[in-house]
Amino acid sequence: MTHPADPSQANKPIKPRALTYTEMMNDGRQQMDEAEHAREQQLQQRVDALQKDVDQLEQCLVKPLP
Repeated sequence: MTHPADPSQANKPIKPRALTYTEMMNDGRQQMDEAEHAREQQLQQRVDALQKDVDQLEQCLVKPLP
């Protein structure tokens, strides 16, 4: 058994460390696996396509119809 350098710290419970931003975004893991990365890319492509559709619809609302 190892002995801590400071004996007053010996009986204190070890607190879990805070997650990094990356870990929070990856369900507590440091890195994404390949399948999850592919899903993230597909999702981003869908979001981009939907945003483009929204932009086009907004332009239609601004322009008066003939």
